Amino acid sequence: MAGRWVKALLGLSALAVLSVEGACPNKCSGHGSCGANDICSCEQNWINADCSARQCPFTRAWQDTASYNNDAHYYAECGNRGICDRSTGICQCDETFVGSGCRRLKCPSDCSGHGKCQFIEDLAVSTDKRVGGNPLFIDYTSWDREKIQGCRCDPGWEGHSCNRRVCPQGDDPLTTGQYDMQQGITITHSAVIKFVIRYADPYGNLWTTSEITSGLPTADATTCTNIETALRRIPNFALSSRVLNSNEISVKPGGVGAYTRTGPTTGTVAATVADITTATNCIVTFPAAPGTTGLQSLLEVDVTPYTAAGSQP
Repeated sequence: MAGRWVKALLGLSALAVLSVEGACPNKCSGHGSCGANDICSCEQNWINADCSARQCPFTRAWQDTASYNNDAHYYAECGNRGICDRSTGICQCDETFVGSGCRRLKCPSDCSGHGKCQFIEDLAVSTDKRVGGNPLFIDYTSWDREKIQGCRCDPGWEGHSCNRRVCPQGDDPLTTGQYDMQQGITITHSAVIKFVIRYADPYGNLWTTSEITSGLPTADATTCTNIETALRRIPNFALSSRVLNSNEISVKPGGVGAYTRTGPTTGTVAATVADITTATNCIVTFPAAPGTTGLQSLLEVDVTPYTAAGSQP
């Protein structure tokens, strides 16, 4: 009788062991803990009933159905623009989408090696005149601010993928009555100062002159000559003809009237800036050479005193 009780107890013990070991599916694959009702509690980024599959990154959805007002583009696995590889937890993104969770739109042809791929939130506040941004913007905060990208081309290149060279620009030989563009420079000062001038050419290059030393406010000719010398020294014939002593930029003492555009082909000219003893007035005449005819970006005069060690200019 005692032997039968021992066998019965051993049988119940074996069943209990089998019951404990076989409770949760696949022992939660080593990526979770077995809990009540034989349900696995998976570790972070592991899913399925047995915690055997990886979860891919969630990013702002490129497209989805809004749940409430202003609630579109909520987080979705692979941004709804890719398929999750459950064995690795890495998204297999649709064509033209890249990044963790397919979060970014790829730049066309990687900007062809002639530009930088940037988010539209950066392009929106760009000071590059070719980009057309507005540095006065505070922020671009729409849902796609860190998702859509575009190319910011290097100087001399253009096109949505920066795959085209910028062609030389010049005067139309079939038109008449042209005038070389003139710009006025007025610098208010009471003593000799040092400054630089910046020029943005039509091809996207930004040039900065070497340091220019002014004359006294009553010596406009000296200052204008120094400005002319510095502008002519800008390399790559940016402000001069390739022919020696031909069609070079000129800077002479004098003032010009501010021009205000009132329509596509109309405008008004204000009175000429008066010559006063507390300011230097110079007239800059651009050369009739490829790249310097027609409308030009305004020259920028920087009188900031760069005195710290290593400052440039």
